[in-house]
Amino acid sequence: MRARAAAVTALVLAVVGCTGGDPGAAPTGGASQPAATGSSAPPLDALRAGGLVIVFRHAATDQSRPDRGPVDLADCATQRNLSDAGRADARAIGAAFQDLGIPVGTVWTSPYCRARDTAQLAFGRGEMLPGLERLYPGRDQAADRRTGDLIRQHAPAAGQPNLVLAAHGVYPSVLSPPVTLAEGEAAVYSVTGDQVRLLGRVLPRQWPSLAATASASGEQTTADRVLDSVVLIHAANGRTGTGFRVAVPGLIVTAASVIASNDTMRVVLRDGTERSARVLGRSSEYDVAALQVDDVGLPALYSGSGLADAGVGNRVLPARSPPEWTVVTALEARAVRIAATLSPEAIGAPLVDRDGQVLGMITSASSALPVGLTRQEALRLAGRS
Repeated sequence: MRARAAAVTALVLAVVGCTGGDPGAAPTGGASQPAATGSSAPPLDALRAGGLVIVFRHAATDQSRPDRGPVDLADCATQRNLSDAGRADARAIGAAFQDLGIPVGTVWTSPYCRARDTAQLAFGRGEMLPGLERLYPGRDQAADRRTGDLIRQHAPAAGQPNLVLAAHGVYPSVLSPPVTLAEGEAAVYSVTGDQVRLLGRVLPRQWPSLAATASASGEQTTADRVLDSVVLIHAANGRTGTGFRVAVPGLIVTAASVIASNDTMRVVLRDGTERSARVLGRSSEYDVAALQVDDVGLPALYSGSGLADAGVGNRVLPARSPPEWTVVTALEARAVRIAATLSPEAIGAPLVDRDGQVLGMITSASSALPVGLTRQEALRLAGRS
């Protein structure tokens, strides 16, 4: 964990000042790192790997309604609460954590309603940790020691879900160096025994953009991998289509309409290498054909759970070149319908999900034969059923 953390570049993000009498002024009991300008890559790999402590200042609040003294922690009406924008930020943070695959274990919150609501909206849970509210305006040393000891005791080991705190701008001094947090901002720490490192900081508005960037990067990685298993098919009648290598050695699956009545044809691998292919069989009922080819250097694609986890709105890739992602518009017994309108050369291509698992085979400009039927017919035609 320490080696991975040391390799991560800390985030440097623009931070606004703290106002409204919140426990969110500059941390006391040590020099804090000020709000900085500029930005750098967040520690996504470390966050996804787990084993970290992530402390959030509560999301944005309604500054026109400050805390009314004396504050009753059991009565939200006496407190400054989340604004509509803050509630939206908290939900977006939680959605981004899910999209990014960041594991969340225990979630501790301050007894203040704004901290509890932030945790509930973002992560769907929160366990109150008394003492987090007693670190301002003067730091209660006993509360600081108690919460610090709990953080050390419960700091997750490498590979375990991250520990999350939803609190205020002043938080336990065990998390060092302290930083001045804007509302909704997070500071990410690695805590291993007596060794504590600040790995980075993330503003609320940045989580969704991180998720979008990671998604685009993941989709490109999937496309690159899947296209290594896809071939371009040139039939003797001049038709051009697509096919893909499946788990059976030497077996290429394509659409029967691509090969028509031809018994042999040429297939072109992604690197431009040409191979001859022999037709093992074709099914006009399902528009499936099976080809035999020398598959050296041609990796197989797999179907995983098939359509079990597929749904309308899911992003999918008709794997042909150039790759363009689209979405599922309907799931039917004989068709997976998509939003894209494909060219004739895409017929026979695999339709894959974001993990590269095959969902079907493209049989028309905007639909694919479900993978179960494709697999059933391909194996029958190859004599493997």
